Amino acid sequence: MAGLDDYQFFSTLREKDNPFWQKTADDKEQPTDTMEHFRRPTEFPENLLNPAKASPNPPPPKPQTPKINELEIQKVQDVQMEKYGELSINIVSLCAQNLLSHPFIVVRRQCQVDINSYRYHILPITLVPALIHIQSFQGFSAFWKGLGSVLTVRGMTLGVEDCLSKFTPWPKEISPHSSLKTIGQHLLLKCSALALVTPFYSASLVETVQSEIASEKPGVLDVFKEGLTRLLSFTQPQTGRMLPVWLLIVPTVTHGVLQYIIGNAVSTLTSQVLRRYHRQDQHKQGAVSKDNGSFLDASVRLQSAFVGHMAADVILYPLETILHRLHMQGTRTIIDSLDVGYEVKPILTRYEGFFDCLNTTLQDEGIFGLFKGFGALCIQYALYGAVLKFAQVIIQEVTLALVPPKPKPKVQDPVTPLAPSAPYTPISSVHPGVASLHSSPLHPSRPPYGSSPSGKRPLAYASPGRRQDVDLRAELEKHKSSLTLDD
Repeated sequence: MAGLDDYQFFSTLREKDNPFWQKTADDKEQPTDTMEHFRRPTEFPENLLNPAKASPNPPPPKPQTPKINELEIQKVQDVQMEKYGELSINIVSLCAQNLLSHPFIVVRRQCQVDINSYRYHILPITLVPALIHIQSFQGFSAFWKGLGSVLTVRGMTLGVEDCLSKFTPWPKEISPHSSLKTIGQHLLLKCSALALVTPFYSASLVETVQSEIASEKPGVLDVFKEGLTRLLSFTQPQTGRMLPVWLLIVPTVTHGVLQYIIGNAVSTLTSQVLRRYHRQDQHKQGAVSKDNGSFLDASVRLQSAFVGHMAADVILYPLETILHRLHMQGTRTIIDSLDVGYEVKPILTRYEGFFDCLNTTLQDEGIFGLFKGFGALCIQYALYGAVLKFAQVIIQEVTLALVPPKPKPKVQDPVTPLAPSAPYTPISSVHPGVASLHSSPLHPSRPPYGSSPSGKRPLAYASPGRRQDVDLRAELEKHKSSLTLDD
């Protein structure tokens, strides 16, 4: 690099076509008294052959792509798989609640509205012969009737709640920390939605329990037509025994709100118990995770919701029986008899209201008349819980199979500490002759060979002891004399 400055200088002059002793206008403008012109370049030029053609502004450095850590990629994949597992278990729960449970809802409602049956079907085993006979004569479609109307009513309920929450200050959802005013407004929203959907619920109930072999199949829009007809008739009809809507609104809204309150209360309590159980299980294993994961949260939430729905249906089953009988009065509906599964029966009742229906049922059928068809409810939730648990196990196993196992950190084996060495043993204790090698030839404790100061047996070797003051000059003379005598 010694001649690099001269090279640049002469190459620049050659391009300008001027001899080096002539100054150009550019050279005159540059100050000559500064040392900047004579400094050695700090960077190697980009174009050594022709530095003038080098770009004055170097290109900006290319942005370096950040290196993605493998652990972060693994965490993202785990979160995605947990989300897929949560979505799958939610879909399975939704299908089991609305599709798989519908045949048992049909059987339960048929038992509830049949006031002349002599079999109450409180236990599931009594339902098996009747269900086999109905399936053999009418097919499996007899257990899926009214499915579209049931889903329509549930969708209408959600839609009405959404619309009311937008046009009113009533909240659609609440939290455990909500005030009493907010909870009251939320319950008022539920009551209003249930009151508006009550006529359509009656039409859906008729489609669910009527016999297919003795009645015409309902159309897709019949639920809306029958519901609007009952909604517009606010007073008692002149002909027939059909109850007006205003008599049905109060028991329907009461049943719906109580089912909502009991279900949420039991679900919240069950969720707390399950989370505490999982926490104690983790304590026993010795590792408590801060984040339980979305799949575990979804499983706990679905299990608690399942227990809440089951508790609400069991507690409110007598109220549901009275409610369905009031809705079916005056509809001229023919149902399948579940005593043997071969016959059909018309619904002929004459109740004045809720309490009249309750008293009549207790007098004619007894206390067990309020629990007709309870065996179908048992089969419904038993099958629902089994499917939910089976799907949870399968989805969890598939998730674990798709996610690669995390490598275990290498833990070095603990090094065994060295055993303490034996205490130092003097050389004299090993062999007395070895200790004499370390003693000085001028050691005073070493008597001449064959003599002993005490007259006893001569000691061949003496152990090294504390060294005493010796006249070195006399010892040296004595040693020289002994050497001379040897020669």
